[in-house]
Amino acid sequence: MTSNLSKPGSVFLDLCGDWQFRQASSEQWLPATVPGCNFTDLLANGLIDDPFYRDNESHLQWIERQDWHYQKRFNLGRDWWQNADIQLVAEGLDTFCELYLNGHKLAEGRNMFVGQRISCKSLLIEGENLLEVRFRSPINETMPAFLQAGFAYPAENDKSEEKLSVYCRKAPCHFGWDWGPRFVTSGIWRSISLQGVQSARIADAQFIQHQLSSEKAEFSFALQAEAQQQQQLTLQVRCRQAPELNQQCSVLLDKGQSVHQVGFSLDNPRLWWPNDLGEAFLYDFEFSLLDGDEMVDTHHQRVGLRTLEVVNQPDEMGLSFYLKVNGQPVFMKGANYIPGDSFIHQMTAQRHQADFAAVVAANMNMLRVWGGGIYQDDEFYRLADENGILIWQDFMFACSLYPADDAFVANVQEEAEYNIKRLRNHPCLALWCGNNEVDMAIKHWQWPDKFGYSDSLYSRLKDDYIRLFDQCLPDAVAQFDAGRFYLRSSPIGFWEEDMDHMGNHHYWGVWHGEEPFSEYQKRIPRFMSEFGFQSFPLASSMTRFTEPQDWQLDSEVLRVHQKHPRGNSLIRSYMEQEYCAPENFPRLLFLSQVQQAEGLKLAFEAHRAARPFCMGTLYWQLNDTWPAASWSGIDYYGRWKALHYQARRSFRTDLLVLDEHKGDIRVRLVSDRLHSIKASLELTLMDFDGQVIWQQQQTLETPKNTSTQLALLDKATLLNGQRAEQLVLQGRLLDAQGQLLTDSLYYFVPSKLQELQRPNMTLTTQVESERLNLTLTADTLVRQCHIEIAGAPGNLSDNFFDLLPGQSKCLYLELPDWQVSDIEKLSAHYQSLYKEEEQ
Repeated sequence: MTSNLSKPGSVFLDLCGDWQFRQASSEQWLPATVPGCNFTDLLANGLIDDPFYRDNESHLQWIERQDWHYQKRFNLGRDWWQNADIQLVAEGLDTFCELYLNGHKLAEGRNMFVGQRISCKSLLIEGENLLEVRFRSPINETMPAFLQAGFAYPAENDKSEEKLSVYCRKAPCHFGWDWGPRFVTSGIWRSISLQGVQSARIADAQFIQHQLSSEKAEFSFALQAEAQQQQQLTLQVRCRQAPELNQQCSVLLDKGQSVHQVGFSLDNPRLWWPNDLGEAFLYDFEFSLLDGDEMVDTHHQRVGLRTLEVVNQPDEMGLSFYLKVNGQPVFMKGANYIPGDSFIHQMTAQRHQADFAAVVAANMNMLRVWGGGIYQDDEFYRLADENGILIWQDFMFACSLYPADDAFVANVQEEAEYNIKRLRNHPCLALWCGNNEVDMAIKHWQWPDKFGYSDSLYSRLKDDYIRLFDQCLPDAVAQFDAGRFYLRSSPIGFWEEDMDHMGNHHYWGVWHGEEPFSEYQKRIPRFMSEFGFQSFPLASSMTRFTEPQDWQLDSEVLRVHQKHPRGNSLIRSYMEQEYCAPENFPRLLFLSQVQQAEGLKLAFEAHRAARPFCMGTLYWQLNDTWPAASWSGIDYYGRWKALHYQARRSFRTDLLVLDEHKGDIRVRLVSDRLHSIKASLELTLMDFDGQVIWQQQQTLETPKNTSTQLALLDKATLLNGQRAEQLVLQGRLLDAQGQLLTDSLYYFVPSKLQELQRPNMTLTTQVESERLNLTLTADTLVRQCHIEIAGAPGNLSDNFFDLLPGQSKCLYLELPDWQVSDIEKLSAHYQSLYKEEEQ
């Protein structure tokens, strides 16, 4: 990972890689890897078993109560002393620690979210140097604060009696959550390096946009420089995409810090657009300080030109909540993003790239970085910029009240300043949100009763809440990212009340409230920023962290990998209402994913079809932090679940929504296109064997960035005495050239009542270089056809789809670096709602 904090100066030494570590009470030093943590280092040395395997989590809680020391020896040559200063740059220290250099205390760490740049030239020596980082147990460090307080904060996801997570500026989910394990880590979790600084350096370049239209852009950069002494240097600016902006000027740097404004005017700028609306165009700037012909320092900054407004104001429908980008209202399609690994350093650039490839493939345009995890790596935001994915950014507070004494607030202020400055130039950054669900919790979660708070104590805790989220954080946003929208807490409206018309919502009536999936079609808010339903990984993933004897819902191992207390029973009880009983455990896993996808499909379609009343749907959750039953659409191993494939279909540019409304079949078309196109709609009623019973066709122009009703069909007339259990209505939207834009199916009865027949399926394969193509046909309807290619990595282009009789389905699997001969050896098997089939 690279960032402005860690950019190489004239001399640079990467201190990542091989280190040593030990338990503080031991004299034995063992090999360690940085970035890393104590858990993964213990695992690499064979001292613990795989934390994710079976019930091993339950046996590893001793680690959090120990202190851990890390050290590295490194050599410096004489050339390092040509630098005016030498700085140690530590991007992420988790969490409470002291740094020693050659036996001298250098600095301390108390917040895993804050990087440090520390001058250390006076403590370095030519030749071998010793850097030590001594981590203190987060549990032992915070216990005195808990004991002094005399009460527990309401951090209900913290899986301990003491609820110590609130005292610690560390990923809240490290202490446990209802989808993740409790692994309270210590270690150097981001890059660490030694950097030489010549006479001056560019510490930051804040991008400030003054005016933007399709004809002209006016913007500037506020360059923050740090100089060892007052000096006159040359500032050289280069822009690769717009060389007409290149310039050079003389700047007088004061000793210490100084800020210099550099202004630009660009004709006919290319705008940055969210995914599917246009190109996410980026401009690359290079700022260089020169002393004559000698390069003193260089700073690279990438920006996107776009306007963005969060519209949250009263209107005739209640209180709006939507985004306007470049003057256009944009419906947000996406998901909530949690840390991609319990051991966060294991999120490599390749894993981030796979996540964003999946996000783009699913036609998303927004991710919400949820407040119980971390501020993501620079690579994450770089990929969001490049792919046109807007980021709803929470500050790292979730589902609890917090202290607000002076020391804690000062720590949070430092955290906010560091991360706001780190992220503010990214065009993907849409808004800041103070916390997840605390407003809702204060009103609805009965904390005084659960935790025994007196009126005076609870009043004090709520005053502390205001200090943090109405003063500290919004003040930081106003100071360091002026003009960016700040929301105190998400959601604004609460599902427990009649507040669907008020701002954004988290709707958990389905799942927590045990309401039927059909409620998704009724409880439609102005913006849905959380909702979801759990499923299991498929058998091919389950085998990687369990044994066959564990494959029972009430087994000890599966209880360890199911963090919601009612999770397994909820999945099963909903399944009994919707589907035929599974014949075996792998079948139950499959049906859990089908259920999750079909349930959320109702929500996706209801939200999109309700625009402009509703302008966003962000489901919980995109990814997993470990292998488990969860609300994710992609399992821990990167396998797309049925939900992710359904999101891909439901988030297409054009969406046909076929549903029942007051005894009629309603046909609506949603389009995110900013310009209408000519198209034709085909409606076909057929039985499950492919016999056409009724057809209708009409020409139209697609709606412009909105939703419209195309047809209203009388259900009784349409059925005309036919058996509803054997019928399906297909809608297809074709462009003027006859190419399919989108399609949709409507079934007249629930899955459990559909009279499906055994299909005669034909599956043919074609092998290309680094790619396997498949074509499927069947003589009768195949519901939720799932294809699995044994032994192959990656995800098929489509899966968990319905295949109509007589119609072919083409899909493919990309296999980079695979030889044709190896691809030819692959075999496929499939299953569907009828029963499991083999081929």
